[in-house]
Amino acid sequence: MTKLATVLLLSCCMLAVPARADVTAMDRTQLQHALKLESPCCVIDGRAPARREKRRLADALPYAPDMKLNPTAAVVVVADNDRQAEKIARALGAAYPGKRIVAVRGGIAAWEAALVALSREAASSPGFGFVIPKNTCESGSAIQQLRSNLK
Repeated sequence: MTKLATVLLLSCCMLAVPARADVTAMDRTQLQHALKLESPCCVIDGRAPARREKRRLADALPYAPDMKLNPTAAVVVVADNDRQAEKIARALGAAYPGKRIVAVRGGIAAWEAALVALSREAASSPGFGFVIPKNTCESGSAIQQLRSNLK
């Protein structure tokens, strides 16, 4: 077989393989590092409904097998245990090939610990940081106004 024929054969084989999602399980430390590099587009809460009610995850979407997402960045899955998180992550990976899906090892405790560590790190780093608080789309006069000393 010639080199050209081999290249063409390999190219055809590569095109026939469907794209796979990047499904990764991460502990708190790995998750903290990954979140520094890229914020997730969404957090999926795969815990049992009673546990979701008892301890809510801010801005998380409850997992449903038929849920529809438009993942523009990594999807993070938090569940009651590591096996459940990885199972949900694999299901989302099959539904969204080519997307990065992260299963959190250690559940909600690991997720919250990573967020706290990132928050502390951001607060202690030099420079200026600014976070836009929630519910800033309310009408009325502004609580604070920027004034310059220009005349």
